Amino acid sequence: MSDTQLVEARELTKRYSVRSRTGKATLTAVDKVDLSVGAGGILALVGESGCGKSTTGRLLLGLERPSGGTVTMDGRDLAALPPKGLRALRREMQPVFQDPYDSLNPRMRIRAILSEPARVHHIDPPPGRTVPELLDLVNLSPDYADRFPHELSGGQRQRIAIARAIALDPRFIVCDEPVSALDVSVQAQVVNLLMRLQRELGLAYLFISHDLALVRYLAHETAVMYLGRIVERGPSDALFANPRHPYTQVLLASVPRPRADRSRAPRPVPAGDPPSPLDRPPGCVFSSRCVLATDRCRTEEPLLRPVGDPVRLAACHYAETAKVAA
Repeated sequence: MSDTQLVEARELTKRYSVRSRTGKATLTAVDKVDLSVGAGGILALVGESGCGKSTTGRLLLGLERPSGGTVTMDGRDLAALPPKGLRALRREMQPVFQDPYDSLNPRMRIRAILSEPARVHHIDPPPGRTVPELLDLVNLSPDYADRFPHELSGGQRQRIAIARAIALDPRFIVCDEPVSALDVSVQAQVVNLLMRLQRELGLAYLFISHDLALVRYLAHETAVMYLGRIVERGPSDALFANPRHPYTQVLLASVPRPRADRSRAPRPVPAGDPPSPLDRPPGCVFSSRCVLATDRCRTEEPLLRPVGDPVRLAACHYAETAKVAA
């Protein structure tokens, strides 16, 4: 993994105007997020459903425009690029979505699906990216080219989605829950494929997932998101071994234990239900559910700051001493 930052987000914010019982309201899906993905690196983004992970991924790809902040790739601000420049940059960043059946056109044969990226960009396929070569890269035989998506299994369809994502030889891929819709029996095969392609092609991944065991296995760095904000970030080994934010501690404690470990102390659980993003608590976004919260937590927003080693960041006033997990 290179130290060079390929994709960076600074103060990234996304707000939506929505209707509520009292009229129009503002929903903040992503709030002042700072992220960076190094060239050839894997950054995992984890958190509960609805916390803003997928929206963050779409913002990094330029599929949505931010309400505030910036996204840059190689120092180029996506929002400042003219349409032609943004179109060219899109070759270098691609998505792999959760459900391969929804992301593939059911009326197109696999050959057309894999040829479409080059056709849309009016270019010849890059070297090594013809349809047979793409199928070989994802461990499928050439005869799959004449099939339709409905003739493939879920794992095979996701392999086609991955092949399409690398068809233009990109450098950055957002993997949004890429195996959660697949049978457990094929999840490991697809993960191993993604890992092999990342090593062989030097790809950088933003890997969005709720599977913490999987994240620990594959990600170089992990960022934890809660209610649209990053509450902790650091090297995966260090973060999983010694989480500093109370939410991270509770999240990791929720990972299923082997039967032999079930005699240990009960797992900590956050108090109450997650607040509505339309009614965010003041101060720390986790304060309404944190068993360690003080008046300071409820009134003063904690900054994402170095804790101990400078590469560890946590947004908690008491990150040095916080301990809620058994």
